Amino acid sequence: MLSIKGTSLETCFDCLFGKQHRVFFHTYPPHRRPHVLNLIHTDVCTMSDKSISGCSYFVTFIDDHSRKVWAFVLKSKDQVLDVFKYLHASVEREIGRL
Repeated sequence: MLSIKGTSLETCFDCLFGKQHRVFFHTYPPHRRPHVLNLIHTDVCTMSDKSISGCSYFVTFIDDHSRKVWAFVLKSKDQVLDVFKYLHASVEREIGRL
């Protein structure tokens, strides 16, 4: 019979990793703005092909409070401000905050 007492064994890091406890992510409440239109996330992207109307770009707006997403197509990047003004006015009309 083979005795393994006193014999040093190599450390298997995969076995040690598999036996570790998992640390859960913290579940803090989401940090959202208290009102619609307080913070808008935006991104302007290029499309690989032009649309039927000849647009080469699109812009997305995401409201931080409601997580609502709006997307608009653009022919040039300088239209972003005009589209944002239109969006801002239409959302304020929709929620009754003029």
